[in-house]
Amino acid sequence: MRETHMHPFKESIRFYARNIESLLLLSAVLVVPFFIIHNFTLNYLNLIAAITGAKFVASFFNLFLLLLFLLILQIPFAQYVQSDLDGDERPIRKVFRTFFEHSFSVFVFGIVFSFLVSTGMMLFMIPGLILMVLFYLTPFFVVLKKQSAWRSWRAAMEMGKKHFFQLFGLLLIVSVVEWLISLAGLFLVTSITSTFGAVMFIELLLNVIVLPFFAVMFMMYVNKWKEEAAGAEAAVAGGLLLDER
Repeated sequence: MRETHMHPFKESIRFYARNIESLLLLSAVLVVPFFIIHNFTLNYLNLIAAITGAKFVASFFNLFLLLLFLLILQIPFAQYVQSDLDGDERPIRKVFRTFFEHSFSVFVFGIVFSFLVSTGMMLFMIPGLILMVLFYLTPFFVVLKKQSAWRSWRAAMEMGKKHFFQLFGLLLIVSVVEWLISLAGLFLVTSITSTFGAVMFIELLLNVIVLPFFAVMFMMYVNKWKEEAAGAEAAVAGGLLLDER
C-alpha cells in the first residue's frame, strides 16, 4: 500500500494529471447520464415553476438532485484513488464493481441526506450547511470500509466533526470554483451562440473535467486525515505501554 506524504491538494493535481485518461473515461461513462437526467428534470421543473409560480419548489429540487447525484458520483473516483494507493493492477474493474455494489445504498442514504440538507439550506441555511459537512464524506468511507452507506455514515460523521472547518472550507472553495467555471463557460458560449444545446454541452464538458478532480481531492484529504488519526492512536497506545512498564 502506497502512502501519500505530500500535501493532499498537490497530490491530487499530480494524481489527476497522471491518470487523466482513465478519470475522464470514467467521468464520460458515469457523469454524463446523471448530468443529462439532472438537466432535463430541472428544465421540466423550471417550466412548471414558471407556469405555477412555485419557484421555491424548483430551487429545492435542483439542490436536492445536485446533492444526490454528487454523492453517488463520488464513489467511482474515490475507489479509483484507493485502488491506486493499494497498488491494484486493475483499478477500473474494481471501480465498477464497487459502484454497482454500493451505489444503491448510497442512493437511498443520499435521498435522506439530500432532503435534510436541502430543507435546512432553504429554510435556515446554517443547519443545512452543518449536515452537509458532517455527512458529505459518507461515500468515501463506503469505499474505505467496503460497507454500505448505512454502516459508513458514523465514521464519516466522526471525521466531519473532527475536521469540520477544514472540510467546510474545502466545500466552500469547490462551490465557488465550480460556480466561476460555470459562469465563465456560460459567458464564453453566449458570446458566440445562445442555443440551449451549446450551453448544455459546455456545462456537461466542464462537469466531466472538473468533478473527477474534486472527488480525487476529497479522497486524498480523507486518506491524510485517516493516517493522522491512526498515527495519533499509535502514539497514545505506545505511551500507555511505556507507562505500564
